[in-house]
Formats: sequence, structure tokens, C-alpha cells
Amino acid sequence: MNVLITGSSGFLGSHCATHFMQLGHSVTGVDIMPSATTDIVLDVRTYIAQSQTHFDLLLHFAAEVGGRENIETNYLQIMANIELDRLMFAWAISHVKHIIYPSSSAVYPVTYQNKLNSALSESLVDFENNCIGLSDHLYGWCKLSAERMLWQMHQTTDLQIHILRPFSGYGPGQSTQYPMSNLINIVKTTPDNLQVWGDGEQSRDWVHVADILNTIEWCANDTTGYLTLNVGTGVATTFNQLIKQIYKIVYQKECPEIKKLIHKPVGVQHRIADTATQAKFNILPQVDLVQGITSLL
Repeated sequence: MNVLITGSSGFLGSHCATHFMQLGHSVTGVDIMPSATTDIVLDVRTYIAQSQTHFDLLLHFAAEVGGRENIETNYLQIMANIELDRLMFAWAISHVKHIIYPSSSAVYPVTYQNKLNSALSESLVDFENNCIGLSDHLYGWCKLSAERMLWQMHQTTDLQIHILRPFSGYGPGQSTQYPMSNLINIVKTTPDNLQVWGDGEQSRDWVHVADILNTIEWCANDTTGYLTLNVGTGVATTFNQLIKQIYKIVYQKECPEIKKLIHKPVGVQHRIADTATQAKFNILPQVDLVQGITSLL
């Protein structure tokens, strides 16, 4: 299979490039940043303006993201993702057979993310019936816009489309801009000065990159014409619980008091995946939180 990966130097993009190369596929990685998994160091918009190469599969990771603080303060740059996605999808219609698009759990209406253990199912975003709700910040709106474009393309083209909504992904090589890597770094480097953004009682669904890759591989082999799929564990873990778990694994004892940084952005209160569709296809995550944390130490 001939695979194009945009954003191939980023966290998910680089893991995906390595994974598909190990499976024996021909992989072309495009990114503005050089790396071992990037073949073409170029803005993807410039690349598609020049390229007439055809691919069996497109994995489109290229985007402006950053951590929560970037999402909330650098919103105009985040909005540029809509035009980037539009250009990629327009090019893909005549150059690609299958798109796997990593959307985000941020597309879900925030009104459903205030109650602990209130799971978010794929059906909460329903383009067919024009039921979408208010997504999480402009980052969520950008991902939702991309999903809407792909839904429309499914109506009018022969493209095969899989949309993934990963929850709080983590794994080796992730920047400390992201919560899991940042908290592990804090516990290891300043164990006597543990800090959490907000009160630490906001919860997330932590899913290891190995499970995200397994889901992407499953999608690459699935023949469904159009499918939207969560990638999560269905397990809620608060930031306070996460810090305590990391500390216990690292030092084999209970952690000291955690300082609360109330002025920092925290996002929604609770974001947990409904895993019923994953269970239906037998692609539930296999890496539990303790295993995942241990793999990063």
C-alpha cells in the first residue's frame, strides 16, 4: 500500500509513519520539520500544489495544535487549520483512495462534558440531522469543520473515509506541552513541588499511542465506506489521580501535597469516551494506565 502521511514529524504522525513502514508499506512523510520519518521537508500546501502522485491512503496529521494554553490563546493561528484541511481534502479527491482523518474528542458538545462518567458517543455529532452542539473552543470547531467537509465528500465522491476521535493520547516522544508528558516530567524533576492546573479534579480518558496505532491500522484494512470512531478507554482519571499514580510508580510511595494553579486553563471538566463502537469491532484499547505510564519512565 502506498501511504502519504502529512505532519510526519509530529507525535502521532511519526509513530504512524514508523508503524506503517514496519508493516511493509511504502510511506511518504511530508512535514515542515525534518525528522527520521519525514521524506519531504516542505509545507504540505506547497507539496500538494506540486504533486501529481497518487496514494492508496492519506493520514492527515498536519495541523497547528500545541497544548491547552496554545489552544485558548493562539486561536487565530488554530483557525488556519480549516483552510489547510480544505486544501488537503480537495487534492485528495483526485489523488487518494482512502482518508483516515485524526479528528479530536474536542468536537463533542461541551454541554455533555460537565458530569463525571458521562460518556461521549459518536452519535452526539450528527451531521445527517444537523445536530452538532457547541464544540470545545475554536480547536474543536476546526476539527468539526473538517469532519463536516468529509461527511459532505462522502455524499459526493467515491473516497473511503474513516474519522477518528482520539481522547487524551500519550506515549513516547510526546512534547511536554501535553499533560501526560508534562506531569511525568514534573514528578521526576521536581517531586517536592507538584503542581496541577485548576483544582485537578477535571478528568480525562488517557489512551496510549499503541492503541491509537492499532485502531488506525484496523481502519486502513476496513472496507466501510464512511465511519466515525472514538479511540478511548472509557475510564475516567482525574489529574490529581494521575499525578498520584505517576508518583507512586516512580517512587513507590504516596505523593505529597499537590499545589493547585487555579489561574491556569483547564478546558472542560470531564471528557470520557463511550467505547461501544470500539467494542463492536473488537478494537478496545489494551494498554492500561499503569502500563502506559511505566512505558514512559
